[in-house]
Amino acid sequence: MKLENLSFRQVAVGIFLLTLLNWAFLQFIALPNMSEHDRKEIYAGWIFSPYSYAISVPLILAFGWFAFSYRGRHSTHGRRIAAFGMALAGLCGMLLIIVVRVSWRI
Repeated sequence: MKLENLSFRQVAVGIFLLTLLNWAFLQFIALPNMSEHDRKEIYAGWIFSPYSYAISVPLILAFGWFAFSYRGRHSTHGRRIAAFGMALAGLCGMLLIIVVRVSWRI
């Protein structure tokens, strides 16, 4: 399957399913089998480190801009799909980390 044959909806559903599977794995398999110390170290310092947000948020915004607003000569459907997928995956990854940290009080 070529990237050009995918729609934005197909990419969004795929990314949400992968995020849900990742959350289920962490919630029911990986984290319950870890010690308290290992769970605390899995995302050590991530919330308090501004560098990951300072890099992630502008990249997500840039990929979103490319996917939906840029209409230059480099804007092919495949590149727009890839940029949309990267922006959505980055956003879902950040939200997944927050959900896991809150639910497990890490």
